[in-house]
Amino acid sequence: MADENKKIAVICSNYSPYGGVEKLGLDIIKELLKQGIQVSLLTFPRQKWPLTHNKLQIIPLGISRGNRFLQAFLFNRGVNKYLSEHSFDCIFSLDRVSVFTHLHAGGGTHKSFLDIKNKNSSIMSRIFRKTSFFHLYTLYIEKKGLTANPMLKKIWCISNLVKQDICKDYPVDKDKIQVIPGGMDWKKTGETFEKRDETALKLCLKHNLSLEKNYLLFLGSGFSRKGLDTALKGIAWLPDSYELIIVGKGSQQNYSKLASNLGISKKVHFLGPQENGWKYASLCKAFVLPSRYEPFGLAAAEAQAMGLPVLISDKTGYMDCLVENKTGVILKSDADEENIKKAFNKLLNLIENPEMTPGQIRDNIKYLNNEIIMKRVIQDFMEIQPLL
Repeated sequence: MADENKKIAVICSNYSPYGGVEKLGLDIIKELLKQGIQVSLLTFPRQKWPLTHNKLQIIPLGISRGNRFLQAFLFNRGVNKYLSEHSFDCIFSLDRVSVFTHLHAGGGTHKSFLDIKNKNSSIMSRIFRKTSFFHLYTLYIEKKGLTANPMLKKIWCISNLVKQDICKDYPVDKDKIQVIPGGMDWKKTGETFEKRDETALKLCLKHNLSLEKNYLLFLGSGFSRKGLDTALKGIAWLPDSYELIIVGKGSQQNYSKLASNLGISKKVHFLGPQENGWKYASLCKAFVLPSRYEPFGLAAAEAQAMGLPVLISDKTGYMDCLVENKTGVILKSDADEENIKKAFNKLLNLIENPEMTPGQIRDNIKYLNNEIIMKRVIQDFMEIQPLL
């Protein structure tokens, strides 16, 4: 059975009900508390974590507002000081700090992130990042945590893509890296999957859409990194009955202009950020996420849990879970227009001549059930045995 005398520190600076990392942190803390383990949560002040428990201690550190560099610096300093004064069996970090035993490398490395951002930025933006205290400090503590941290035991990568980036950017012992994919609320998506026709009708009425149209779904905030421009170019090659629904937060101006230049303005629907955006898969024929970089791609997993074929880029970690040309299509991230056309036509063929039913697509990824993933994280990664 689990050792109830174990003490574990969880490092997660922010809380937001919409944040993927924060939700993951919350799920892990809940699972640890179920095992009767004492948990200390190291976080920013004034974070409204929706959890109280007699074995949970919330430790506010640093500052939660103001300059990004100061936030990162003071939080890392506070974490280091607290950990030097208290003893833990495991220090599990979901943040970039310089001291931990176990790390969740959910977003890949900051170094790779900057490389990708700089490829698609102006000279001034690149100069700013190169001289930014925040970016320089983030790179410093990332390197220190991965290469000069004697406490490091294991790194959790959510995809082989992330593992490759870490090994490329830093001399990390590969034996310390474990790949465990991201999980999802399997029960919740299942309930909507069973009622997807009813859900589709409600969403059509809400947004004045038509059930007669063939919609593709683009879901995510940060339109540039997630490749919305590529999605628009792809839609332009599809028959007129195919339209694109865009759910997420981002500036629409440049993309509306691109849609106009492509002659598809009437085929594009910006719906803004929506709670449980994956529900929009219920009225769509497929999901598209041609990201320039996506460590995992939870939105793609959720779309597949709703029975949709997906199109993703080869810079998306969800490639590990895809059965190419059966459950989805993989597009080269630096593809030219001819390759975009070919990929979207492959997707069109999967829609109109499916290899698998929606139920089979969903069943193909049932191992991404968050309950299963949490057990793997707690038992395999953190090496904590369950209560008997």
